[in-house]
Amino acid sequence: MVSSYRRRRIVWSIILLTAGVFFYVSTYGDSSFLSLPASLKDIGFSPSSSRAGQVALAKLKDIAGRKANKVTEIHGLLYFVSHYPDRVLNENEGGIDVAGRGLVKVEPEQAIDLDVYAPDGHRNWDAHLKVLENEYPVVVFSKTYCPYSQRAKALLQTYELDPSPLVVELNTRRDGALVQIILQRLTGRRTVPNVLLYGQSLGGSDDIHALHEQHKLKDVFEDAGVQVKGPQASLETHEA
Repeated sequence: MVSSYRRRRIVWSIILLTAGVFFYVSTYGDSSFLSLPASLKDIGFSPSSSRAGQVALAKLKDIAGRKANKVTEIHGLLYFVSHYPDRVLNENEGGIDVAGRGLVKVEPEQAIDLDVYAPDGHRNWDAHLKVLENEYPVVVFSKTYCPYSQRAKALLQTYELDPSPLVVELNTRRDGALVQIILQRLTGRRTVPNVLLYGQSLGGSDDIHALHEQHKLKDVFEDAGVQVKGPQASLETHEA
């Protein structure tokens, strides 16, 4: 009898303790104490060590990668200036004729639809982004008469980048002033030169020369996947 009574007490104690735990968790939402100890996680007993956990982490990384490669307006602008050398954003009454949409007015201070940057109607932006990455990773917005632009272009030439930088001379374009305003909105920089690497502005002449003098410019390009083939490559490596 005594043994049976004790067993019942133990069973009821366990039931009450379990109920208390679940009540606390449901009420206060703090389940941290139910997680695995740090010591077990350190030796590989975390959920991420399982196959399902690894698959989940891989999916998260893939999603992060897709977000990082999301097409934005700066990619649209770069695609436009690189693939439509004979088109301008103000070709007709302050706008541009876009296939399927007619005349679209371009307000440079406001966000511009990506359709405008592919005016022929070919709007496969995932494919366009790959082309930009492979063929035009470095784009330099410049003006032919600007001494700072000339200085920046001269420095970049010594690096013999592959692919070579695409140079867009704003003063030779009818929409140059308009493009310059768009660049200010998208990159935070209105003056030229404006050196872009995969759509991110490295700055102007002083900025890239500072990187060069610190022996960092070569690494910036190579880390981004742009080859440095000029004598500047061996010079920086030797000096560093």
